[in-house]
Amino acid sequence: MPDENDKYGFIRLQRMERWLISMLWLGGVFFTCLLIAVKLPRYWEYIASEQTPMTWLQSLMWFGCTVLAMLCLMMAYVRDGFHREAAMWLMLSCGFTFLMLDERFAIHERIRDRYLKPTGFRLLPWMEAGDYIVLLYAVAALFCTVLIYRLFRVRRGALLWLGLAALLFACAVGADTLDVSRMTMAEERFEQTLEECVELAAVLSLFSSMLLMLTHYVRDRLASS
Repeated sequence: MPDENDKYGFIRLQRMERWLISMLWLGGVFFTCLLIAVKLPRYWEYIASEQTPMTWLQSLMWFGCTVLAMLCLMMAYVRDGFHREAAMWLMLSCGFTFLMLDERFAIHERIRDRYLKPTGFRLLPWMEAGDYIVLLYAVAALFCTVLIYRLFRVRRGALLWLGLAALLFACAVGADTLDVSRMTMAEERFEQTLEECVELAAVLSLFSSMLLMLTHYVRDRLASS
């Protein structure tokens, strides 16, 4: 029997949000633990290297973020037409698509190794030569912070997940700036494994935020119907 106090299904929708986010995180943790377990004692092989199952999972999450952003774009367009809000979702969709392709095909790593590293240029003293593209990504995201905040502030839960994602991405970018050539092989493997796990947690947080934004539009649509 439908709940009389849940005319539009908001309570059930909230339950589904919690269930989906919980399953998402449990799946991410399980997949990571599985990748570590099947390669023990060489725990890093399926996580720290490029073009591994871990990068496949991360690119899949970026694809999910792209789809959610496009659905939010559709909902915003249906409600208000193509104005600033819809334009922001279009920008985020394009950004997520680029990051998905970068993760899947290691675009910035190829550019770094083939063109930037041979120059010997270091953006910061502790960085490896040529390894600053991810830092430029972070600076570009920082410039969009105000616009993104305005978009997500309508849903407190989505904004909290977005803040967690930003914090985790900042940690991952900071770890990426370290010069691994100054580390021992064991230290490098551990650092890169930890970095990839933090990056996965960041994109899972972003996916959670995007899911809540989509259901925000669904709630709005249901309430106005």
